[in-house]
Amino acid sequence: MSILTRIALLSVALISMSGCSMIYKTTGWFAYDFTEDYAIPYTMRGDDVGMACAMTEGMTGALLSFTEVAYTPDRQAVSMYMMAGACAEDRAQQEALAYLRAFKSQNIAEAKDARIREKRAFALAASRQYNAYRHMVAEFGEPGQECPDMSDDEELFWVLGILAGVQSVMNDVRAQGEVGVPKDIAMKATRGIQCVDNQRWWGVPQAVSSAVGIMLPDGSAKEGNSPWQQMHEASRIASASGVRLAHAVEITVADGSGNQQQLRDAIRRHATSLKNTPSNPRFKMMDIMAHRQILAVSDRLWTEATGSRTPVGGLGTFWDDAPKAVPSFDIDDLLGE
Repeated sequence: MSILTRIALLSVALISMSGCSMIYKTTGWFAYDFTEDYAIPYTMRGDDVGMACAMTEGMTGALLSFTEVAYTPDRQAVSMYMMAGACAEDRAQQEALAYLRAFKSQNIAEAKDARIREKRAFALAASRQYNAYRHMVAEFGEPGQECPDMSDDEELFWVLGILAGVQSVMNDVRAQGEVGVPKDIAMKATRGIQCVDNQRWWGVPQAVSSAVGIMLPDGSAKEGNSPWQQMHEASRIASASGVRLAHAVEITVADGSGNQQQLRDAIRRHATSLKNTPSNPRFKMMDIMAHRQILAVSDRLWTEATGSRTPVGGLGTFWDDAPKAVPSFDIDDLLGE
């Protein structure tokens, strides 16, 4: 083979490789734009959690693989990893119920195995949520310092990333620190969430601040404006907005504080809100996921007491509620006398 032929073949090969690289890069840019402009909003408007989990868990790896030829899609990754983390957390809650049922029936081997499965699922949830938080930091900077300059659309990813950070801390604790999520994320998130408007973002900033005030009281709350009162106000805003993330924060904190009366009251108010106010159609999936977190708490309470989860249509009721009075009537009224 002549030297000119070899040069020609090498040139063709280099041109072909360069062309493929450009095609992959262009495809990556298209995939990023499609995900942010269409896939994520479509998922947010959906109401089928199973399909949303399958879509998110299936697409996240494929989307981020384009990082090798394009750039890292941090905003899109925040939403994708947060949703995938919520799906793993939901599975962990189901394993927690399996543990309770096995324990109540004295099936020790199954109870032990269910507890292990629960912790592994919580570890996976924490890992995914921590990834969402880190992508948010890569896009906007560490929360708790200066507020980033964000558009209205970008604020959504800031809020989701901060919530994912808080959830990653909580779920890593449930997984016995398997992931090693830094605990100071919670305090950074508390300061960072104040960068967005409380009313616009469904009372979440106020709910997060109130949660810290309840868990770490410092005596700074003004008289007549206790953290629990602030939390109730945040939940009222959430009910009106149709995105009840603040309800999930309130019920999680009430559950952790051991205040059973507060916990039951919050669950009842959430159930009433669902009947009176439909989900915000733009963020329906987020409202449903918040509801599922609350239902998981109710299911655990019911399972601990009765061995089975919340009855269908029974959210907001409890096994020891006083029976409803049956209205009495006079037989003479039926006979027209």
